[in-house]
Formats: sequence, C-alpha cells, structure tokens
Amino acid sequence: MGKARKKKHPHGSSGQETAVPHSMVIQRGKVGRLVDALVLDIRKVMEPYTAQKLKTLKNNILKDFIHVAGPYGVTHLLLLSKSEVSANLRICRLPRGPTITFHILSFSLCKDVVSSVKHATNTQQLFTHPPLIVLSNFNNDLPAMKLMATTLQNMFPSINIQTVNLSTIRRCVLFHYEQETNTLLFRHYAIKVLPVGTSQSVKKLLKRQIPNLSKYQDISDFITKDHMSESEAEDATCEEVTLPQDLPGAGNIKREQSAVKLTE
Repeated sequence: MGKARKKKHPHGSSGQETAVPHSMVIQRGKVGRLVDALVLDIRKVMEPYTAQKLKTLKNNILKDFIHVAGPYGVTHLLLLSKSEVSANLRICRLPRGPTITFHILSFSLCKDVVSSVKHATNTQQLFTHPPLIVLSNFNNDLPAMKLMATTLQNMFPSINIQTVNLSTIRRCVLFHYEQETNTLLFRHYAIKVLPVGTSQSVKKLLKRQIPNLSKYQDISDFITKDHMSESEAEDATCEEVTLPQDLPGAGNIKREQSAVKLTE
C-alpha cells in the first residue's frame, strides 16, 4: 500500500501563516528608478508576509500574478505605475476586489529618511513581525471612507490586545486622512521604548557602553554629572506609559514607567 502524502503549503508556510493577509508589491510598465526603489521600500513595510524577492519580467501580465496569488495565499496586490501626471498606487483585494487607486503626490525613500535622521533605527529585527496599523481621522459614516479604511486595515494581520506579546510590536504604520485636501498620509515608524528617569550616563552603563573614566576621580562623578544630550531632551516629549510586560531594552521592566518614541 502506498504511503499517504502530506499536503505541502506554498513556501513551507503553516496553516496559521496562510490565515493572515499576504501581499505582492509590483510595478507595471516603465516607472523609473525612483518608483522602482519605492516598490522595494513598500515591500519592506509589508514584511514578513510579502513576496520580498519577487522578480517581474517584461512579458508578465496582470493575470499572471492573479493566477499564482490563490495557491500562495496572496490576499492583496499592490501595483505601482506611472502616468504623465503622477505615479499611482492601486491596492487590489484578491480575488474579487475591491480595488482602490491613489495618485502619489510626493514620497520619500527609506534611504533618504535614514540619511536625514541623526540616530536611524533600521535593523532586520524590526521586520520579523508585522507592524501595528493606526488609522487616523477616518470618517466611517461615509461609505467610501469606510471601504478605504477596511481595505487598508485588512492588509495587515489583526492583533489581539489581550494576548499580544508587546515585544513583537516593533513598528507602526500610520494612515492619516486630511479631509481639507482629500489626501492620505502614509508613514512608517520604528517603535522605541525608553526607561524614564534614567540619566544618559546610567543608560550608557545599562547598554554596556564602557565610558572613559580617566578624567573622573570617582565613578559617582560620572553618574551625577549632567549628560543630557539633544536626543535625551527630545525624550521629554514622548508619551510616558506603565509597561504591562517586560520589553526589550535595558530598564524596560514590567510596571515601571517608560517613554514610547516613534522614529522614521
């Protein structure tokens, strides 16, 4: 008697993985190097449930991607194209829609943001889990607004706030709707959690950064000396919370005060 064959999931994915939204991000037609780079940046935002290394050929048509989407569990197709007026983004819910289209008025690439930030946070650990999605200023009383909000929200896995492990939430995606200009702001942040009430000198010790103590008579001189930096001054504007769980980072202990900071 032949041995029963086990059904394999595409890419070795488990049943739990196929239950969450998966995406493909592609460009259609000639879009130029900037939009090509934007495609890669959006794929990074959609990690880990996206086709990060997907390659497209000139003779590929849209039906090719729709045809393979079903077997691979792809639920959303993001297409970037370029017209004489502007670059465009279409978000398609597979297999039967809806589809929403945006005209891209302006955008910044990840490399441009990283080069403009003093202390950039761009490690691969940020992308091992999906981001937290925040919808701001959406009026769900309007059918079009409700449809757009639902489509954007369903691109990312839902989060159970009762059981979620907060250490897995390392990123945040913000969609903010500007009613006056009828525009949608799309931002991507890394989430930093910093202990409150700890001086810069103590933080260096907690991070195991051994300072040069040759100019101090005693280590207490180093501890008590004012080491407030520009970044520390910015921490005062962060939102302070009481942690319900231990989080990564020295000093982020359950039931202690920490500041939540968003960095692009």
